[in-house]
Amino acid sequence: MLAAAMALVAVAVVPPGPVTVEVVSVGGTGCPLGTTNVAMSEDNEAFTVTYSDFLVQARGSEAKKSCTIELKLNHAAGYAYGIAATDYRGFANLTDGARGVERNSYHFPGFPTRHSMHTYQGPMSDNWQVTDKPDSVAHGPCKDKKPLTIEAELKVTGKGAATSFMTMDSTDSSVSTTFRLQWKKC
Repeated sequence: MLAAAMALVAVAVVPPGPVTVEVVSVGGTGCPLGTTNVAMSEDNEAFTVTYSDFLVQARGSEAKKSCTIELKLNHAAGYAYGIAATDYRGFANLTDGARGVERNSYHFPGFPTRHSMHTYQGPMSDNWQVTDKPDSVAHGPCKDKKPLTIEAELKVTGKGAATSFMTMDSTDSSVSTTFRLQWKKC
């Protein structure tokens, strides 16, 4: 019972003071310059990545786009964070027989990479949303604040003469991908 209570306390730890997120680099066909925004939540328990032009479309062929973002979280010394869950969402318009795939990964240099993939089959014309929860949270290093690399990819395999497409955005041209954090005291 005491171990369970201590585990809950460890999960609830958030570093004192503000936590800021710094974008080190952004690149890829899914996130042209100026189309990606990253923001930290007020409670320091999540950050969001907002894409305004992450769209892939195909007609009778396969097409894909990707985005790689490298981030550095600035926070009080003596704490480390890991990704407890990630929410991805967008829209898919897939014709009969078409297929859309959303892939993502994230990692700290020298640490294991977390991968996930979700497939959608046509016909489909609807919003999509997935939550990725790893079996265990891999925290970044305590002493050396290494950058977190996030990679996202959308792929559409179209069928026939009609165009199929998939976005990681919405009608308002911005949908966030939320990374929920788990902090630990080092």
